[in-house]
Amino acid sequence: MRLTGKAEKDFFEWYRNTDFKSRNQPGLALFYNYCNSMQYGVLVDFFESKDLCIEICKMHLSKYYYWMINDGDEENKFNTRPEARTESIKKANEIYNLR
Repeated sequence: MRLTGKAEKDFFEWYRNTDFKSRNQPGLALFYNYCNSMQYGVLVDFFESKDLCIEICKMHLSKYYYWMINDGDEENKFNTRPEARTESIKKANEIYNLR
């Protein structure tokens, strides 16, 4: 779930300037060592601050998880929430870098 290009550069700047700084958080090397679910929460906050909103949901009585991004027209289905999280961040990274 690693960001690339402009998204990673802007994320690092945002990350350094958020309240994480007051908790003495080091650079991105340690951030990328956190488990994916912890990274996901912070990355969603970053993308939302840039007007890219990610949603993951499981439809009632469905066995699949879906993700949607407000800036894209794609919707995908996955068997597990971790798969949906990872793929939604990859797509948000792609959309952000194309802006």
